[in-house]
Order: sequence, then C-alpha cells, then structure tokens
Amino acid sequence: VRARRGLHDELLALEARGVAAETARAFVVEGWVPARARAALDTELHARLGDAVVVETVGRDHWRGAEAPVVLTNPRVFEPFERLTAMLPLPRYGSVDPTPFVAVFFPMLFGIIVGDVGYGLLLATIAAILFARGRGRGLARDLAKIAAAVASYMIIFGVLYGELFGDLGERWFGMRPLWLDREDAVLPFLGLAIALGLVHMLLGLVVSAISRRGHPREAAGRGLTALMLLLIALALATVFELLPHALFTPAIVALLVAFPILIALEGATALLELLTTVGHVLSYARVMALGTASVMLAVVANRMVGAFGGAVIGVVFALLFHLVNFAIALFSPTIHVLRLHYVEFFGTFFSPGGGRYQPFAHWSPGSVASP
Repeated sequence: VRARRGLHDELLALEARGVAAETARAFVVEGWVPARARAALDTELHARLGDAVVVETVGRDHWRGAEAPVVLTNPRVFEPFERLTAMLPLPRYGSVDPTPFVAVFFPMLFGIIVGDVGYGLLLATIAAILFARGRGRGLARDLAKIAAAVASYMIIFGVLYGELFGDLGERWFGMRPLWLDREDAVLPFLGLAIALGLVHMLLGLVVSAISRRGHPREAAGRGLTALMLLLIALALATVFELLPHALFTPAIVALLVAFPILIALEGATALLELLTTVGHVLSYARVMALGTASVMLAVVANRMVGAFGGAVIGVVFALLFHLVNFAIALFSPTIHVLRLHYVEFFGTFFSPGGGRYQPFAHWSPGSVASP
C-alpha cells in the first residue's frame, strides 16, 4: 500500500507540471478549487508565502477553457449513497446531483420489497460488523451505513406487514399485519408499487422542469408532461373504481387540451416520450413481484419443518432455505431498485458527463469524489 501511495503521489506531481510554469524569479500554477475551499486556500497560501504570492480567481462564467470538474457535496447522512451515484458517470457541472433522491428512495423501495423484521435484523448485524471493521470513510463503512438504512426500512415494513422470517412472527408471537398482508393482498400491493412509480416519475419530471428554468420552453414541456402523466393516472384510477367515475371525463378533456400544447412545446416526439414515461411507471410493478416472491419463499421455508414432522432435518432445511432467500433478498432487490433509479428515474432529469475533481493531494485510499 505504501508503494502504491508513493507511486500515485509521483504521478500527481507529474500531472501538475502540465498546469504550472516557472522562470528564474517566478512561477505560475493553474487549477480548480471547490468554491467552499477558495477562502481557506487563499489564507493558507498567504500565511506561507506572504506578499510573494498573488491569487487570481477566474469564475466559471468567465472561464473559456475545459468544463469545470465535479465534486459531490451532500449532508453527511447522504454521503455514503454517493457510492451508488458514482457507479454512473458523474452529473455535469451545474446540473442536479441525484444523490439525495437515491438516499431517500433506495432504502425505502428496498424495505418495501423485503419487509421482514428477521431479515432486517440479520442485515443490521452485517452492517454493524462492516462498520466495526471499516476505517474512516472507506468503502466498508459506506456500505455499512447504506445497509443500516436499508435494514431500518426492512424492519419498519416488516412490522407493517406482520412478517418475521415469513409467517414465523404470527406463529410464535401472534404478529398480525398492521397495514398489508402480502400473502393475500397481491392487487393492493401491485397498486402500491404503481403508485410509488408514479410519485417517483412525477418527482423526476418536476426536478427536470426546475433545473431547466433558464429555458422556459423546455421547463414548460417537462411540467406539462408531469401534468399529463398525472391526468392519465387519474383517468385509469376511475376506470378501476379507485376514484369516483365523475373525474374520468374532466381528466380526458384536460388531456385532449394539453396534448397539442405539449406537441407545440417539444415536437412530435413528445408523444413517444410520454408513452415511455407511462411504461416506466408500470416498470415499478417489479416491486410487487419481488416482494411477493420474497415472502412466499420465506413461508415455504417454514413449511419445510412441518413437512419433515418437525425433525432436525426439517429445521436444517428451513434454515438453509431462509439463508438462500436472504441472499436472494439482498442481491435481486439491489439490482432492480438500482435499475429503477438509473433507467426510469434518472432518465427524467439526469445529465451525465461531469469530469471528476482530482485535487493535488496525497493519496487517500477509498476516497470518493464528492456537485
């Protein structure tokens, strides 16, 4: 590690020479510095060099060179989730950082899928071990914090579903669903998943409209798309008798009025984009499918004990089945929830292409460039 650190520092020093020049009496160094660190850098340079140094700041608006690099800056509670954001190209400088949205929705959607008190406690234990073995802000500690957030939601929704290792909570402790019985309420669970997808996509469109406020036409198009998506959901809710049928006609009339306006704002492709957005909402049905599969596998594991007459072999098979289900419950929802963010949600507003900020500093293992 020491050799790697030294080699990294030497490479940084060589790269820094490309933005520096010197004569017999003076030197010039050019580089980026985060705005929040500008004053501290100025103070440090003058403290060390006094009047022998002159610092000139060129604002981004007056810079004509390469685009400014990106540093993700979030509250400490959100910082671990920058790991998930950094799996994609960073957002362009000045665009929206999706990390806070990931920090809110990733653990919540995960908990809705794997809402089980027992599995949540297992994951919390793993998170505690990872945190204890990690150092500073390394990968292990960041993963531990993400896992702890996910485990909290798993436990909360496990209580709401009345699930502890499937139906063992009901058998042993008389746990009953406080909100939703996922073994039977498949259609309500599907409705919940679609509703979450609608909220998620509407949020993305609203964020997109706000981020385009400097371009009124584009902002209006994004806002109108969100309104039309809401009207479509309203009309469908009346068809399935979730809302009064009297709302159907006003919703359809509003759609017919909004459609030509959307075409005028965004062109003929607006219809395709709207239909794509509707499809993205329906993609959230996977939340129901994964959640139902998880609870049914847990119930099957518990049935194995009875199938073997309560013998030791039945208990062993049940434990193994629960371990397999727990592993699946960690892997599969992670992939699908990330996909819902990266493809469906980010597609409404995310603008990738930002270059990572590379400070001239000693190597720090496990660091993450944090706009």
